Amino acid sequence: MASPPIILFQPPPGIILLNYNVRLPSTAQSPSSGIPQTYLDSQTVREAVFVTEQKAVPIKYQQDRDDTRSFCWALYSSSPDVKPIGTIRLVPYPHHPHPAEGARFEAPDEEPEGFSQIMLFNMPLPEYDVDRRTSLHDGVESYVKLGRLCVIKEERGKRYADLLINAALDWVKGNAGELGKGVGSEVPEWRGLVCVHAQENAVGVWNRHGFVTDQGMGCWFEGGIRHVGMFRRLVLEGK
Repeated sequence: MASPPIILFQPPPGIILLNYNVRLPSTAQSPSSGIPQTYLDSQTVREAVFVTEQKAVPIKYQQDRDDTRSFCWALYSSSPDVKPIGTIRLVPYPHHPHPAEGARFEAPDEEPEGFSQIMLFNMPLPEYDVDRRTSLHDGVESYVKLGRLCVIKEERGKRYADLLINAALDWVKGNAGELGKGVGSEVPEWRGLVCVHAQENAVGVWNRHGFVTDQGMGCWFEGGIRHVGMFRRLVLEGK
């Protein structure tokens, strides 16, 4: 009988990502970079799925500014060899505005002048502002966002995505105080609202965990793949 998979938690890596060479795969990063291994392993999975399999984004643009402030989980097979096979990340509030209906987000055809990890990971973080109202979000309430959920192709069909989603939801329910650090008193306190920007073919996975498609948000395209918004409200511990 195969041993169950292992899940490891990684707090936000912060400015240590300035040492990450975004032109190289995670497995080729310098041992002296100081980047946590769990974070590197999560990128190994993201590269396998989003860069190699789906061809949705070049490797140098696979990460984004939110990675510096995000919590992530890496899932590992435990037999016969320990290797990363899945990941998910949780982005704290605030966020950029909801995507416009039909919007397209693609990697640039030409590399921006001076592009490097220094430019990427020093881009301004979003500031809180009132967003447009959708079917499930009033445009005012703070929410956290789950994303970058993926499992390598040969390990799918085993409900490993469910393990990752449960790990993230269980953690955030008991750690709300970790999310709003440094955002300012004008930002509404998080009250349990969770958002997902889901690839359309993954909607069923999120449905299993109580997420509902936000019809008013519409759909848009990221890396050529159709996405929709989904929400779920958690009951927070101690609230």
